[in-house]
Amino acid sequence: MARNKTAQGGISLRSRVTAWLAAILLVTMLSTGIATIAGQWTVHSFDMLLADNALCYTVQNALKDEAQAFARYVRQPTSETEQAYTAACAASEQSLAALPFDYARIGEERHARTWNLLQGYAGYRQERDAFLQLSPSADTYIEQMYHVMALQDYLAEYALRLTQATLEQENALYSSTAAHIRHLPWLYLGLFLTAAVLMLLLIRVLSRAVVRPLLRLAQASHSIAEGDFSSPDLPVKSSDEVGRLTATFNQMKHAMAQQLTTQQALHREEVRNLALEKDLEHTRLEVLKSQVNPHFLFNTLNMISCMARLEDASTTDQMIVHLGSLFRHNLRTKRQQITLEEELDGLEDYIYLQQMRFDGRITVEKSIRVQPAAVLVPSFMLQPVVENAYSHGLKSREEGGRILLRAWMQGKVLVLTVADNGKGMTPEELDAVQANIAQSEQTGRSIGLGNISRRIGMLYPGGKMQVYSRAGHGTVVRFELPQTQQPEEKEGTLS
Repeated sequence: MARNKTAQGGISLRSRVTAWLAAILLVTMLSTGIATIAGQWTVHSFDMLLADNALCYTVQNALKDEAQAFARYVRQPTSETEQAYTAACAASEQSLAALPFDYARIGEERHARTWNLLQGYAGYRQERDAFLQLSPSADTYIEQMYHVMALQDYLAEYALRLTQATLEQENALYSSTAAHIRHLPWLYLGLFLTAAVLMLLLIRVLSRAVVRPLLRLAQASHSIAEGDFSSPDLPVKSSDEVGRLTATFNQMKHAMAQQLTTQQALHREEVRNLALEKDLEHTRLEVLKSQVNPHFLFNTLNMISCMARLEDASTTDQMIVHLGSLFRHNLRTKRQQITLEEELDGLEDYIYLQQMRFDGRITVEKSIRVQPAAVLVPSFMLQPVVENAYSHGLKSREEGGRILLRAWMQGKVLVLTVADNGKGMTPEELDAVQANIAQSEQTGRSIGLGNISRRIGMLYPGGKMQVYSRAGHGTVVRFELPQTQQPEEKEGTLS
């Protein structure tokens, strides 16, 4: 493709500017050419008229000088007067020969008068030479002399008429030339205005095609430098270099915005992972602290002591084994997400110890309709919820109670519920719990339901935790966890 064409086939900016400049240069050169030609033609015409007029005056002077030299030579026929006469005759003939005799150039009247003058001089020359051959004593000498002088007067009259005709032609030509010259300023003004209009159009074209787009580019670049990518794309109104630059700038802006969005997303992901790790460490520490709480440890050890006195050591041994397994599970879990199977394994030890504590008054049932090893849940998610069911829902019920743990898939969403038939909560108490959860989601200072809800929001986009309760009927905690990742391999256990 030609260099003066853009990729889209439009005329390039360089070609357009070159065309406008060429038009302006053409008008300028045309104005200069017309002025030069008109001036040269005028000067040449007047030069010719002045030259013709000078020739006519030269003829008049030459004929006058010849007549005077002829008279002196006739009165005093000496060698000196003869030489002067001969020179005057030669000058007359030379001046007559120099007269223009081109009919097309000098016109009919001047041509006729020039012809009369030339023919008259030829006849005069014959009469003049014949008179000079006469002897002064001849009878016709005086008569012939006056005849020659009369011819000289006729020649002077012919020369004067020729000069007048030349002057009249000069005046007519001057009048005609002056009429044309008077129109030249208007022609120059028209050409100047044409050049000015072309220049203004060029400035407008440059302003619309270059200056305005560059100003918009500068303003958009300033906005991008301040981090604002929300401005609309710059309009691409041409396919020339500036149009391609604008289109490339729009593409660059979108690429930079996308890159910045990606970087911000990665930064948020990194910050979220750091927060999750911090929350996990905090949760692990707090759970460990809660498990070695003096009250819990006192009750457990008191129960183990009682059982040791009432039965064989095997039961005591099982309780100690489950307690150690619970501690090991809490200590070895360092991932933010674990399989449901791992979470249930740690929960089994906790439930066993709590059942021993409450002497079987509280039963725990499970309905797991998924593959526990194939789904992921946040680590330490179920134990705080079950602990709340024991401590707040069922602990005060002497007749005992029931905890139901259910799990099933709803499309690609894992649904988990922990329900108890404990004392439940009033609407005011439920609102207070919801407010505490929301507050802890913002501050991150919680190891209970608020911490779990916050981790679910960060680990599972679209995931949620809901709490339902009625006074005297019980409480249900429901989890919805979208499954978008595959479980990793299990970590090695601590001995």
